Amino acid sequence: MLLIRERKLTIDSPEVKEPDAEFLASWRKKTVEVLVDAEARRRKQVKAQMQEEGREQRRADEEAAERKRRREHEVKWEESREDRIGSWRDFKKGGKEKEVGESKPKKKKMKVLG
Repeated sequence: MLLIRERKLTIDSPEVKEPDAEFLASWRKKTVEVLVDAEARRRKQVKAQMQEEGREQRRADEEAAERKRRREHEVKWEESREDRIGSWRDFKKGGKEKEVGESKPKKKKMKVLG
């Protein structure tokens, strides 16, 4: 059909009803060209689909890794809870008790120069 359309012929044209060798050769050439184009288009589509599937797979893997990392972080946070609470309780308790006579050493006053 493409060849007939390119040559501006109709189905009833004598060249189409009784084709000569030149017309048949160009018909075969056009058929091969159309088939090659269709195959190239199909391969391009398959390649794009494979890339999209790979992109989706990477995204799914990254999401799974992120969920795993968060879960591990939560587990470690919960495991360290007793240490955190214990150190807070020690701080609130007052830590070391000072004896009555013990105090901080006094700071020396600085003399002004000038």
